[in-house]
Amino acid sequence: MILPGIGPIIGRTQEEAERKYEEIANLVSIDKALDYLGRFFEHHDFSQYPLDEPFPDVGDLGSNSFRSGTDKIKKDAREQGLTLRQVALRAATPRGQFIGTPERIADQLQQWHEEEAADGFIIHSTLPSGLNDFVELVVPILQERGIYRTEYEADTLRGNLGVPIPANRYTLARASVQV
Repeated sequence: MILPGIGPIIGRTQEEAERKYEEIANLVSIDKALDYLGRFFEHHDFSQYPLDEPFPDVGDLGSNSFRSGTDKIKKDAREQGLTLRQVALRAATPRGQFIGTPERIADQLQQWHEEEAADGFIIHSTLPSGLNDFVELVVPILQERGIYRTEYEADTLRGNLGVPIPANRYTLARASVQV
């Protein structure tokens, strides 16, 4: 059974979802984000560069540690014209795949389910309202589509998965002594 953990960021509009992501991203201080980014580049000190200018040319830094990741960071920065600040904050607060409207999140979950990429999902949230948003906005869509339960056979996860309750070894030991 494959149950990936996801942290959807849900907004009633795509713009609202993006704004929520930005609020989370802005909780990270730029100093911490620069330190985090430096880890990938052999602990390079990025604080020596101007924050709001294009990402600096750091040559082959990172090729001895996180090469595929650092190559992607450098490529994205170059192609998208990102500043050092933008790159550092993106590295420290990566965008998850599940950011958007309830319909968009439901579409992605359904696609993963139908393509057998996941049997279910473990939902977590970085926002105080995140789980409520999921339950109130996404679950009803999934239920309408017939891919999320509306009724349960049992009141425990074990019962709903059909996993029997194992015998307690201490209860078994007491029963065998009393016989």
